[in-house]
Amino acid sequence: MQMEDLLYIRKEPHCSWIKRLLTVVLLSTVSYTCCWAQTLNGKVKGQGEGPLIGASVIATNANGKTVAFCITDESGAFRLVVAEDKQPTQVTVSYLGFETKTLPFAQVKNNMTITLAESGFKLREVKVAAKRIEKTGDTLTYSVSGFRQAQDRSIADVISKMPGMEVKTDGRIEYQGKAISKFYIEGLDLMGSKYGVASNNLSADKVASVQVMQHHQPVKSLRGVTFSEQAAVNIVLRDEARGTWNATADLGAGYGDDFLYDSRVMAMYFNKTFQSLMMYKNNNTGRDITNEVRDLASLSANSVETVSGIVGLPGVSAPQLNRERFTFNHSHLVAGNWLWKVGKDKELRLQGNGMMDKTDMQNLSQTTYLTLADLPVIVEERSLTKTRSEWNGEANYQYNGDKTYIQNKVRGYIDFNKGDGWTTLNGNPTDMMAKPRKRSVSEQFRMSHTTNAKNVIEAASNISYNFLPEQLLTLNGSTECLDLKFLSTQNHIKNKLRIGQHYLNNQAGLNYKSEQIGVLLPGEVDESHTYRFLQAYWMPSLSLLFRSHRIEVANRLSYAQQDYHSARSKEVWMEPQMQWNWQLSPTFEVRTSVNYSASPSTGSAIFDTPIFTGYQSKRVGNGKPYTQHTFAAGTAFIYTNPIKGLFLNVRPVYSVTTGNLLYQSSLIDGVYTTAVTDQRSKTTSRGGTMRLSKSFGWAKTIFGLNTQYTVSDYGILINNQIDEARMRLMSASVDFSMRPIRKMSVEGKSGVQLHRQQNLSRPQVSAKGTVSNWEHSLSLFFFPTDEWMITLANELFHSSDRDFGVNHFCDLAISYKTKHWELALTANNLIGTSLFERRTLSNTIETYSVTHLRPREILLKYCFDF
Repeated sequence: MQMEDLLYIRKEPHCSWIKRLLTVVLLSTVSYTCCWAQTLNGKVKGQGEGPLIGASVIATNANGKTVAFCITDESGAFRLVVAEDKQPTQVTVSYLGFETKTLPFAQVKNNMTITLAESGFKLREVKVAAKRIEKTGDTLTYSVSGFRQAQDRSIADVISKMPGMEVKTDGRIEYQGKAISKFYIEGLDLMGSKYGVASNNLSADKVASVQVMQHHQPVKSLRGVTFSEQAAVNIVLRDEARGTWNATADLGAGYGDDFLYDSRVMAMYFNKTFQSLMMYKNNNTGRDITNEVRDLASLSANSVETVSGIVGLPGVSAPQLNRERFTFNHSHLVAGNWLWKVGKDKELRLQGNGMMDKTDMQNLSQTTYLTLADLPVIVEERSLTKTRSEWNGEANYQYNGDKTYIQNKVRGYIDFNKGDGWTTLNGNPTDMMAKPRKRSVSEQFRMSHTTNAKNVIEAASNISYNFLPEQLLTLNGSTECLDLKFLSTQNHIKNKLRIGQHYLNNQAGLNYKSEQIGVLLPGEVDESHTYRFLQAYWMPSLSLLFRSHRIEVANRLSYAQQDYHSARSKEVWMEPQMQWNWQLSPTFEVRTSVNYSASPSTGSAIFDTPIFTGYQSKRVGNGKPYTQHTFAAGTAFIYTNPIKGLFLNVRPVYSVTTGNLLYQSSLIDGVYTTAVTDQRSKTTSRGGTMRLSKSFGWAKTIFGLNTQYTVSDYGILINNQIDEARMRLMSASVDFSMRPIRKMSVEGKSGVQLHRQQNLSRPQVSAKGTVSNWEHSLSLFFFPTDEWMITLANELFHSSDRDFGVNHFCDLAISYKTKHWELALTANNLIGTSLFERRTLSNTIETYSVTHLRPREILLKYCFDF
């Protein structure tokens, strides 16, 4: 739906005083001030052709000025909304390759089909200057050729250079500071939430443009009915990449301290009725490929709850370096994605992904426990091997019609993860072993129907079962065995009643979850603990539209019951929330949200049997259900000016959480134990983020500025005394990319992170000073000819603690690229160190660590299409 459509409604010719009175009551004394308009619906098709997608429909007045505009959707349908005071005289319909048709406005009727005749045309001495960014309604179209640099290989490389967009280190794509909700290829959702496989491996050569659909509502029947703040990305392919199989293979081999490999085989097919992407990839160069098969898209409100276990894989603290500098891995990934259009509005998607990874780690750390009065220090030296084998599959059926939406998704997951090795704890050698296994299955069902009067009824049900058999070798040499079983379901029905341009909503739901843990230690009795949570709720809400304002007001009234052994908690919760969206201008938008929420306890946090969570860390709950309450307020100031290539989002936030658990800590014989007490604390956080990005026509320059600042005040328990503490976090970075001359391109980033922990009650036990870590990178790309590229990549790291020194790394690569193949020689770590030192702070510990880094390595790689 276009933005101008959101500002006007269909004209209602009769509105009785009874309806006005009812509206006033239902809207809680909010004035009923409709903005009158006329709406015309119809379709555009070609003569002897099907529907024309993307045809322009323009209404003009007697002076030839445009008063309303829209484009046709995937079915050729248009919805033209004209304010009453605009007085249009004619409607013009145009589409490339067809004759333009102009009709008097009075002759355009609802549900009318406008047919355009095909026409031939000639271009003679025409110079075309493509725009880098174009805006049509709520859709921004970024030209790939306008932002791509010669060194970019995947479409993710190009997206990272588009203003307003970011690609995070885990592969997640954000637009204006918020994660995207969908990643389409040619309008189809082939990848679901695991779009990293496509974004990181789809060649930029095959993509014509990237579309960002702001305020995207994926359910067609809810467009114009349910407002969305989320954005979606659509990849528009070049003609030669559509309707044909494309295959790519990479073969890489080299040597460092050991034999190196880096390979990939991929096949793709995309058209409007069938899509497929299959891939196998491996490497032992330290590059992380496991994120490509993880859920990256932002989760919807009715998604299945994510479950994690108590025992984690042993590891070492990750330094502030690129993962490729310190990871010694053997990674393999396989992914299969298929989508069929089985009807006009029906589609079936199947996905299967698997990942196997073996990582060796070495680390020396010195940890100071800030929650203990005498600030004891633990020194560890670890040598570990972490093995992960994770497999998942998904089957998704969807019917997305004009009136009805049905979705049923079934997912399954299984892993065989294990970590083992040894550690020297304060001079004493100890073996380590952990097996945090997980098996899960879930089903999500959702159905909604929109009537001709734009009323909506919706039903949704999610159910999931997780089984986590976990084993852990503890410091005393015994093996702890845990059996965790989680069953959860969320169900609701919802009704949206249209009243003029507003909606009165009612939602009722029932949620239930059961968490059962069996604990077995050698020589001890097997114990079983079950925690249950039941919630029944009713949530009335109002959706209000006043010109450029959208307001959502809701209040969830819940009866919640928690049970653990003989302890039972019965509560009534009120969780009010408000969202306000104000479109001040076509370029400036303000979003504000305020909410109060209740979060119940989890079984793993209240189980009153001592449980080892790590080989030398133990946790014990007090067996009492609890509830945390959070008040949160946030505002987003969003400026979007595609003409100037300027994008800005500023997001200040404030939150207060009460009922936080406080733990009493102790260190006995090397085992760090945290036990839940009956005391609670409050946490207050304030801060915000900012991202400014600007593109310049000169040298394809893109500049970005990021800042983040957070201050958290909280309570910590030391010797049965609650101390007030404060944590400050601040980061700032600038990034840029440009090609100042034809023979050279430059990319760079410079940033700093600062954090400081203070004990406000007893300043003498605070950690010393502020820790600041700096990171700089500069990559130079030289192009002697169109085929040759020389890359010189530099990274520089330093800290406020001068004892850690300065760490500089340099990589060199030479490549030769043709249209169908590329040969590259890479030499990594030409300049660098073998060890990396750093100091970090958290709420409870201060850590000094030394990490072993990768040696100098050489890799030869051959890539080709076939």
